[in-house]
Amino acid sequence: MDRMMVVAVLIALAVAGCSSKNGATQVSPSSAPKLPNLSSVFIVNQSFMKNNNLESIYRMLCRKMRERSFRVMLYGLSPGERIEFLKVWLKALNETGCEFVALPVSLLAGGKNADVLKANTIVLSSRPEGVLILQSPGDLKFVETRLAALKNGKIRGFKYIGYIGWERSGRDGRAIAYVDYYCTTTRVGGKEYRFFLAIARSSATGCNGYSPKVFITTTDWKTRMRPGQVLQDWGPKNEGLGRQIKYTLMAAFPVTLSCTAPGAIRWADQTSPDTGRVRTLQEVLGTESAACSAIQSSICLLDPSKGKLPVIVSHGFRVELKKFPWSTETLDINFTVTIFNHGFIS
Repeated sequence: MDRMMVVAVLIALAVAGCSSKNGATQVSPSSAPKLPNLSSVFIVNQSFMKNNNLESIYRMLCRKMRERSFRVMLYGLSPGERIEFLKVWLKALNETGCEFVALPVSLLAGGKNADVLKANTIVLSSRPEGVLILQSPGDLKFVETRLAALKNGKIRGFKYIGYIGWERSGRDGRAIAYVDYYCTTTRVGGKEYRFFLAIARSSATGCNGYSPKVFITTTDWKTRMRPGQVLQDWGPKNEGLGRQIKYTLMAAFPVTLSCTAPGAIRWADQTSPDTGRVRTLQEVLGTESAACSAIQSSICLLDPSKGKLPVIVSHGFRVELKKFPWSTETLDINFTVTIFNHGFIS
């Protein structure tokens, strides 16, 4: 897509009124899509799958999705049972008018992905649509408490797609990765252009004298393999040092985001725009706080002349927990996401 066409698309978005009164949409946790209460979780295990056929499960999901927000916990299912339920879940989302959905590719990969098998517990959410990957059912309440500080708010000009959260525990700490997905669409010259915004946050807590010190966040829009997915903007950029990271993405529909740490944050942008790979290094200085968080955001343009849906994007989160003077534990969370549009399941 040439530069003049990009400018035309951005001008069209700006005219559509995608900016706020102050010229930038402030992301406020208080306006974030709310997760339902713990009491709204339905357990789906092997007994449930054995005692209910797929058609009755489908009808039940359609009814509940139309009525209210709710969640389903998949626990102890075999890979085949998990895939069967996920297909019915997607079919129900499609039937009830869900325009987009974001899912980790590994959930539909036949159980070969070790991270999904190790997690054992998957929580699906309707209104808002989302997925949580947990190592054990008992982690749900703790993870949701941490997510309260990670969730992003409504963004003017963008439609909220959903979220993916992933929890990983180690000997001396725990890390949580959380990504919110948004989309906005405009038409220029008879073509439809979609912009996808991914806001990736991570949080870590240490124990046994360990503290979170280094966060490495990667979002890969895979432009080399999928040339229609073009990285348009990202943040934070350059390098800096301070107690707060704050930046604004794209002037046509500005979004201002921030992250504050107990001590100073040193960050460095290591992005490769031509390949669509956004990489941010954030280091926490001058504190031994047991809990810290990091942020990274990026916008991808889906160029209809070079590509089409679904959009495929990979995320990587690395957290280094350190204990004075030399001990380090590393926690890694990696997953690839596919973003479908309406009609994704027949």
